[in-house]
Amino acid sequence: MKKNLHRFYVPQKNILDNTVIFPAEHANHIKNVLRMKTGDYCLVFDGTGFEYELLLEKIFPEPEGRIMSRYIAGTPDKTRITLVQALAKGDKMDLIIQKCSEIGVDIFIPCKSERTIIKLDQAGAVKKQERWQKIAQSAAEQSHRITIPKVEPVTDLAAVLNEAKPGQMAIIPWENEKTTSLKQALNGSEARDIIYFIGPEGGFSEQEIAAAQKAGVLPVSLGQRILRTETAGIVVAAILRYELD
Repeated sequence: MKKNLHRFYVPQKNILDNTVIFPAEHANHIKNVLRMKTGDYCLVFDGTGFEYELLLEKIFPEPEGRIMSRYIAGTPDKTRITLVQALAKGDKMDLIIQKCSEIGVDIFIPCKSERTIIKLDQAGAVKKQERWQKIAQSAAEQSHRITIPKVEPVTDLAAVLNEAKPGQMAIIPWENEKTTSLKQALNGSEARDIIYFIGPEGGFSEQEIAAAQKAGVLPVSLGQRILRTETAGIVVAAILRYELD
């Protein structure tokens, strides 16, 4: 396999026999941003664990490539990680989803909480979800993940707490937790499905923490420092991947 090739996600349904047909959304990026030409090589992964080396045979309007080799891209992570992230203002959500996708978060659930500053109507929430899904896909392509993280629709914190799954380990970092650290919570854990909750700029309210505890979510401490919402999710994702995988 040639080194330093551009890498793209293409759904399995677009891989036909020995040919890969790229979704039209890739055309501008391939032609005008990367300035690739017919005869160039690239990599494609289908989200199921397989990767393909392609020879580009067509660029516009829909790029196409001929499969030169096919192989297993890697092994799946042992643990599925879900991040429930309270909506953050500005471009903080973009950063959180990008970096946590690179680290290995599998599912994102953007949620509204008591202290959420950003307000979205239904149409705005759908547009944001679509944007965040594209960011997650791009991050997966860049970081050589073999699967694409899924960004769920924006929902309420209460709705997430009402859908607790049996066997799923659930934690919520909280600055007022003084007894149980994240390290202690993970000590000896063999969890293969974990969900964690990160509050907005003002944090979760005490009522929300109480509701989370009632739903079986364990409050944990991240140490002496108070982390920003865009920092906390990234830090916890990295710790979880290191400790559990």
